[in-house]
Amino acid sequence: MKELTLDGAGWRSKGDVYSAFFHAVGAPEWHGRNFDALNDSIASGSINEVEVPYRLVLKNYDLISGEAKKMTDDFVELIHEIAERGCPVEVRIENAA
Repeated sequence: MKELTLDGAGWRSKGDVYSAFFHAVGAPEWHGRNFDALNDSIASGSINEVEVPYRLVLKNYDLISGEAKKMTDDFVELIHEIAERGCPVEVRIENAA
């Protein structure tokens, strides 16, 4: 399974989380910045350059701060929900070493 690494060390805002994910999957500039759009682009496909199956590796999770922390937690929950519906996507959280 392909691994896409996202480094949360500098994340402070929701926009930081979206930008990191969009960069990792090669999302188009017009991609919506909401969970409905994320769900569609991950589960439905044909939107991003990188399609499932893949594993998102969230590095430096414990260094995420501000509004980005809640956004990241909600994003992880969304990934779990998508996976439970049978979509081949995973997430792994890693704290700073």
